[in-house]
Amino acid sequence: MGATLREELVAELEVTVSVASELDREPHDVYLLEVALPTEDGPGAGGPGEGGPGEGGPGPGGPHADGPGAAGFDEAPFLEDLEPLLAAAGPSPQWAVDVSRTHRSDEGARGRARVLLVLAPQSDPGALPAQLDLTAAVHDAFARVAARSTPLTTPVALSHEAALAEARAAVARLLPGLDSRDLGLTDEEHHAVEGSWSLGLALPGVARFRVRVGLVAGVPHSVHVRRMPVGEVVDSVGT
Repeated sequence: MGATLREELVAELEVTVSVASELDREPHDVYLLEVALPTEDGPGAGGPGEGGPGEGGPGPGGPHADGPGAAGFDEAPFLEDLEPLLAAAGPSPQWAVDVSRTHRSDEGARGRARVLLVLAPQSDPGALPAQLDLTAAVHDAFARVAARSTPLTTPVALSHEAALAEARAAVARLLPGLDSRDLGLTDEEHHAVEGSWSLGLALPGVARFRVRVGLVAGVPHSVHVRRMPVGEVVDSVGT
């Protein structure tokens, strides 16, 4: 069979929720989630009744494994998981949603889908603008998405080094052209019960960030980045 660009299999999903005062303004909060989707030869494959060969599973005479990424990416279930954020953002928030996917031949054409939701919460008329904290609502939405998928990597205790690398990578995505190694670590806190880390990162005189890595328990690639006032930056605590 010859090469084709009409690929359907999507193996990974990236969800980004950005919160800003206006849709076209720089976001003050960004939430990132990366998960693997069930496929016929990857996570989610198993025996009958588990997405494996048999009735309703892959194999001769059967369709692909059940799951949003198995036989053509369907964004509808994930958008449904995110819809409660509209109500959490106020009575009439502005919003924009973008869904895309990429397939690369050097990665076996296994696709990566992206869902981006931008929210601009609306305050009551006459009220001073405020930065609405949607962290709890996004956590719940990401937990729903994660329940339909599997972690990109085997869940293990999130080490300091892994959390710092994840935090720096998340901030670098928000600032194109930034070398993440230039970000100094200003403070840190390990939330052992939740298995997450809170890290302060700064580019002195330019930007400060508060990053929560492991926003959803058991999903290390779930991150919350909050842009902070530049203000005074303490000396780095080390890297």
